[in-house]
Amino acid sequence: MAFGFLLAILAALCSANAAIVQSIGARRVATTAHLDPRLLWRLVRNGPYAAGLALDTASSGLTFTALRTVPLFAVQAVGAANLSLVALIAMLVLRVRLAARDWVAIGGVVAGLLLLVVSAGTSPPAEEPAAVGWGLLGAVLALAVGAYLGSPRMRGPALPGLLAGLSFGAAAVGARLLGRVDSPGAVLGSPVSYTLVLAGLTGLLLYATALQRGSVTVASASTILGQTVGPAATGWLVLGDRVRPGAEPVAVLGFVLAVTGAVALARHAQPHQARTD
Repeated sequence: MAFGFLLAILAALCSANAAIVQSIGARRVATTAHLDPRLLWRLVRNGPYAAGLALDTASSGLTFTALRTVPLFAVQAVGAANLSLVALIAMLVLRVRLAARDWVAIGGVVAGLLLLVVSAGTSPPAEEPAAVGWGLLGAVLALAVGAYLGSPRMRGPALPGLLAGLSFGAAAVGARLLGRVDSPGAVLGSPVSYTLVLAGLTGLLLYATALQRGSVTVASASTILGQTVGPAATGWLVLGDRVRPGAEPVAVLGFVLAVTGAVALARHAQPHQARTD
């Protein structure tokens, strides 16, 4: 399980760097009134965004592998902690001064992750009936259609950011469900595979839309909430994720500390200007 946590941390590092370069690239492309799938095509031809997408792809692969042994709530909390890495990168490389509240938030993230490591039990992916996979695919389809129809009314970054987080969270749940699939034929025949593709593309489109429509801080914080709380609850209630006996309060406290600290650090997803003095 320790190796799984290491993979989750590496995935968070990739995601942290992706958040910075994607926010640069998304603002170089014209904003659309509707949730336009063609936006992704314009973005992938944009150098910074394409680099961020490559980092996200690496992050997804590492996360998928981690989910084979680490409970979903723990992997998602580690992923949310990527913004503490962004803050530290900004301090070390760009010489950005961190405020006292930033150090408190980073301390909360670190403490939360340590508590999750201590409390999480080894949890192989559970066998679930096919209906769960079809239900997840239906939920993602409904989210995508609802987001498209409602996109003209999304004036700020909060709602598209939250919906992006829910999409990414659904992809994480799908990855957890695919953890037991061990043959190419079973992967192609599973509705979860198509859920992963649809949820990933929908999440990317919604997150880019959120970045275009306002503060990177709000977009990132909303996305963190969407991609951690929902999947954590799903893993606990549906997928059989468990913690060590008697460690439930420790796991809850660790999850809350990690996610709260990450949300507090969301402003560091905004690209920084290096100091010149």
